[in-house]
Amino acid sequence: MEFVYKASTLEGANEIKALLDSAGIPASISNSGFASLNLFFIPHSLGIFIYNSSQYKDAIALINNNNHIVSNPIDTEAFYSSLNNEQSTKSAYNAMNNFILGMVAFGLVCGLLIYVLN
Repeated sequence: MEFVYKASTLEGANEIKALLDSAGIPASISNSGFASLNLFFIPHSLGIFIYNSSQYKDAIALINNNNHIVSNPIDTEAFYSSLNNEQSTKSAYNAMNNFILGMVAFGLVCGLLIYVLN
C-alpha cells in the first residue's frame, strides 16, 4: 500500500477515495473508524492509501486534476470482491486454527486432571 493523501475530515477522505475508485485506483482510508468516533473533537488526520503502488503517479495526478485519465485502471468492483473473499478465507482459517488450539488445550487440561486425580 502506498500513501497518497492526507485528509482532515472523514467526508474529505471519502471524496478522495471515491474519486480514486471511480477512476480505477482501489484505495483505503486509514483511521476512519477513529474519525467517526471523534467524541472530543480532537484534531486528527486520515490517510488515503492505494493498494497498487504502480498506480501512485496516476493517483497523485488524479488528486491534483480530476480530469486526469488513469493509464492502467483496475476493475475496482472485482478487486474489492476478491479482497473480501481473501479476507473471509483468512478469517475462516483463523477460526479453524483457534478451534484446534482450543481443543488441544482442552485435551491437555483434561489429561492433566486425570493424571492428578489418579
